[in-house]
Amino acid sequence: MNLETYLTLDGSKTLYSKKFQEHYHSKNGAFTESQHIFIDLGFKFIEKPKINILEIGYGTGLNAIMTYKTNEKNPKKVLYHGIEKFPITNETFKDMGYIEYFNLTAQESIMFSKDWDKSLKISQNFKLLKQNVDFLNFIPKINYDLIYFDAFSPDTQAEMWTYEQLQKIINRLSVNGVFVTYCSRGDLKRNLRSLGMDLKRFSGPPGKRHIVRAIKH
Repeated sequence: MNLETYLTLDGSKTLYSKKFQEHYHSKNGAFTESQHIFIDLGFKFIEKPKINILEIGYGTGLNAIMTYKTNEKNPKKVLYHGIEKFPITNETFKDMGYIEYFNLTAQESIMFSKDWDKSLKISQNFKLLKQNVDFLNFIPKINYDLIYFDAFSPDTQAEMWTYEQLQKIINRLSVNGVFVTYCSRGDLKRNLRSLGMDLKRFSGPPGKRHIVRAIKH
């Protein structure tokens, strides 16, 4: 996939996909966006000592790395399952600057960027499975406590955001499980409510007016 590196306003990098004509993260700050939506409103909100996380759209691995680093400060047992149809190359991963910024070891870097479709033990408290699969063909086989939905936007990948595709993962969300995403479109909110989710809208990171967190009851 034809990609270009882009420097965002908080000094972190993201990628621009010529195929989808979208950036992987916010141009106003890749790190800022991931921290606000997926870490602060998602991961830190879960109080369970053991958490299964599903990420739709593993992308550059940023959300996984930030979750891992956050978990080091107050460890829980985390199983992180990311799916991605178009994995980036190891060279592209190195260009993102994550290795230096997050002080990743050589082994951690390899695990977050290579070794797809393998169960990897990154630490005593963090297991990672990166699956190279099309979400449309993905069938979840375990239950999750937290879903990071980070696909390209409905304008670009409308097929990823349909009721049917959301239903198959929401069905695998545990009671009191959490769904977080950067999108707050009306049709998404209607679909989530139809699937039995309680929604709350939050102020977004710079450049985004609102984002959504939904809880399954």
